[in-house]
Amino acid sequence: MRHASRAPASLTAILALCTALTACSTNETESAPEPDTGGFPPGYVSEFWVEREVMLHILDRMLIENEPAEDVEAITGSQNTLFEAQVLKEDEDRYFVEFDKDEWTTDKAGGLFAVDRALFDATDFEEVTWCGEPVGGRELVDTYMDEFWDTLDSHEDYTASIADYVDCGDGHP
Repeated sequence: MRHASRAPASLTAILALCTALTACSTNETESAPEPDTGGFPPGYVSEFWVEREVMLHILDRMLIENEPAEDVEAITGSQNTLFEAQVLKEDEDRYFVEFDKDEWTTDKAGGLFAVDRALFDATDFEEVTWCGEPVGGRELVDTYMDEFWDTLDSHEDYTASIADYVDCGDGHP
């Protein structure tokens, strides 16, 4: 007498497990993805970001205070990285710094590292005199970083502090 074929016990166990797992799944919709913070906690302010902001504000002030066209070319160097990245722009009557990073095209200029290097060179180019005694732009960046790095809590606090500092204030927001 022949017996009806049966499924092997292991196959039955696997099917039972799949059924149980399927029954446990939920129909909840997934929440919106978290914004990309580069692996850092939300709200994290990097030292590179702060230093870049200081250099941008100093360069902007240099352009306001000492804007002869020949200086702009000397400040930016022969590579014109700041122009290529749209960090430095020209309108009909002046040069200016573009603070909106969404407007930048760093990929066309060799990346953000190249922009940072060009900002470093630009702030190191000449002395600034708008706050009294002449001081090197790079020295002004270093002095700000020594005093304020890791003392504030947000991008907004740093932006306010940097703007005040570069406007000859004490840098306290």
